[in-house]
Amino acid sequence: MNSAPRRRSVRSGRAYARRFSLVSRVTFPLWSAPAVSHRRGISLFAALVMCLATRTLAQVSPEAPPPDAPKAEQGEVIQEVRVENNRRIEAAAIVRALTQKVGNPFDKSKTQNDLRGLWSLKYFSDIKLLTQQTPKGLIYVVRVTEKPAVRSIEYEGLSALSKDDFKEAVTLKPFSILNLSDVKANAKKISDKYVEKGYFLAEVKYRIRPREGEQEVDVVFEINEHAKVQVRDINFIGAIKISPQQLRSSMQTQVGGYLSFLTSQGTYREEVFQRDLQLVQLVYYDNGFVNVHLDKPIVSLSPDKRYISISIRIEEGDQYKIGKIDVAGELVAPREEMLKDVGSTTGNIFVRSQLARDIQAITDRYYDQGYAYANITPATVVNAEEKTIDITLEVQKGEPQIVDRIEVVGNTKTRDKVIRRQLRVYEGELFNGTGMRRSKDKVSALGFFESVELTHKPGRDNKHVVVTVEVKEKSTGTFQVGLGFSNVESFIFTAQIAQQNFLGWGQTVSASAQLSSLRQFYQLNYFDPYFLDTNFLLSVDLYRTQLTYTGFVRTATGGTVSLGYYLIADEMSLSLGYTYEGVYVEPYSTASAIALYGQYRSGSTSTLRLSWTWDHRDNRLFPSSGFLAFASIETSPAFLGGTFNYNRYTAYFRKYFKLPFNSVLKFNIQAGQIQDLSSKNALPASELYYLGGITSIRGYSLRTVSPTTLVGSSIAPDVGVFPFAVGGDKNFVFNLELEFTILAKVGIKGVLFYDAGNVFPRGGRWFLPGRDEANKKLFLPLGLYHSVGFGIRWFSPIGPLRFEWGIPLTRRAGDQAILFDFTIGNSF
Repeated sequence: MNSAPRRRSVRSGRAYARRFSLVSRVTFPLWSAPAVSHRRGISLFAALVMCLATRTLAQVSPEAPPPDAPKAEQGEVIQEVRVENNRRIEAAAIVRALTQKVGNPFDKSKTQNDLRGLWSLKYFSDIKLLTQQTPKGLIYVVRVTEKPAVRSIEYEGLSALSKDDFKEAVTLKPFSILNLSDVKANAKKISDKYVEKGYFLAEVKYRIRPREGEQEVDVVFEINEHAKVQVRDINFIGAIKISPQQLRSSMQTQVGGYLSFLTSQGTYREEVFQRDLQLVQLVYYDNGFVNVHLDKPIVSLSPDKRYISISIRIEEGDQYKIGKIDVAGELVAPREEMLKDVGSTTGNIFVRSQLARDIQAITDRYYDQGYAYANITPATVVNAEEKTIDITLEVQKGEPQIVDRIEVVGNTKTRDKVIRRQLRVYEGELFNGTGMRRSKDKVSALGFFESVELTHKPGRDNKHVVVTVEVKEKSTGTFQVGLGFSNVESFIFTAQIAQQNFLGWGQTVSASAQLSSLRQFYQLNYFDPYFLDTNFLLSVDLYRTQLTYTGFVRTATGGTVSLGYYLIADEMSLSLGYTYEGVYVEPYSTASAIALYGQYRSGSTSTLRLSWTWDHRDNRLFPSSGFLAFASIETSPAFLGGTFNYNRYTAYFRKYFKLPFNSVLKFNIQAGQIQDLSSKNALPASELYYLGGITSIRGYSLRTVSPTTLVGSSIAPDVGVFPFAVGGDKNFVFNLELEFTILAKVGIKGVLFYDAGNVFPRGGRWFLPGRDEANKKLFLPLGLYHSVGFGIRWFSPIGPLRFEWGIPLTRRAGDQAILFDFTIGNSF
């Protein structure tokens, strides 16, 4: 910061003023007779316009020097450049913007360029350029008035939205230099945010409030939100061959409804609506109407300014079919073979999206053979009389490309190797389109990134490409707490803290708890999918569970260590694990003590388990296609030291089908059997199978599907008897679900289901049709209990919430006609 220039002697204010000379001054002699000609004179209005135009290029000081002030001589060498009145802006930055420097001859014509350079900095509200004659020589003086700084940003009139809604939109920051163009731009961004939220009539103004005694101001945005505007109706005029309902269903802009406050349905946003117009055109293109024309939509506001109506006039034109279809150019396979990749067929209605898929299919063929720059161009011939379109896919294949190198960008936390080991394209090998798509799917399936994009660009020469993997990190740490209520388990409390990408190494560390009146579950888990950077996977679990059954409570504390190996990439694996578990069993009624006399006891299990898994799902949390297969053999022989000795066999298979309208059809088949290895003591009831509840066969109460025995309520000989669940050594479950979207924006889905299953008694046969043990009038087809039902699922911030109603088709005495269940967690 420079102070005012020093002077050896100052005799008076007038004497000081005479020492300065104003440069680049423009004067128009408006009132002198010689300056105004009757025939060619400059009018007063024209002179004023020229004066104003010149002032935009140079700010002239209002202090005109006296007639006897010393003048700066043209060509005189500048001895010093002096900056005055600057407070925040460094003098060096101001000097750098000047074209005239110390040691240069002074040139009055260049002062205009100096002014332009200084104004372009956008830091000043006033600039004056002056010269000062001193005994040392000419001093070039830059006198500036700085714009104030922004002290704070305030909002007035906020109601529907909050300051947090503008964090990303508003770029104006405190302590920055005030720039009115930036303030106006930010007011527009705030207005756009209101339009995005459906406040189409919101008004945003601003005012600058100076702070007394400071060179700072407050920027205040004055907001008048008005009422939220909803779309009342969308009308298509001229839509005959395509129904208006079909056109409306293709649009994101929808008519408002009763739940608009939750879903934002009915909100009008201009940029979204413009995309909707393109989607409407695509509907026509996909039905053969290639000459469809949409007039400019008419958007009208209701008198009360709460609703808008949209009218779109359409000229549909004629419908076209596909004529001839061919492939030409640089073919890598016989023409007939390449045509097999084309789904469009002569005589069918022309479908533009199918043509795009055909182009992609041919492109994929070339990509898979290394032609990374293959170009497929559709040449079309429209036959107006025959109403047909001839299509020829012309191919230019280019040179086969080798992957020169792979670059990973955007990963601020995740290590490169975590991403690279998911890739299916490799450096030094031919470019592969299928590998590129598979790589994107594999990296996305990690769940660590908001977005994943794979692109390629030219490498070191025309035969090499560079593959770029660009990712955007997202938070992988979660903390969830939930509280619910079930008619079976009373309250349900869940809590979980997890880090799915621990320290960026791709490992998972978690701690979780579930509490209800019928169960308590605590778990610590560590999982490394690539142990020591190998194809081995390591899993460590520590847990404590307490489960309440019909007649006893089973408490177990233990841990599992498992080491696996990938047989096929990260889809198929084989694992060997060891589990030690201490078990404590306690009956809680006289009836259970009688029924389970000699069949329950505390002890321990020490087991080895060999398991095989094949996971080919598109998403491991919320799958919509693919399958999951699992099989395991668990053994607890006497030499491992456990009290309970058995072999357990478990298998399940789950399949998922993606259906239209974001629906998923899925089924689950699972079976298990336990084999007693002890010759002295029978396997206790606590280690046997029990089914029923929202996680197995819905419509039946939790853990009540089981073989039974008749027992008395006390030891008295004359008491009545009732069926008592004692568990079985075999179980089978079948689940079929149709999951469909209800409110996509809030994550609400509906489900229809059918369940079947049973637990078979020791020594009994699988799937033996017959009567229920406790109710002889009840016949069990295939020896299974059956149920149907429906439910609602909300994928909430605390986790998936399931509300489901099961209707038992094979209803036992004591079963409810419809049973409601609630839980937190996914189905299968």
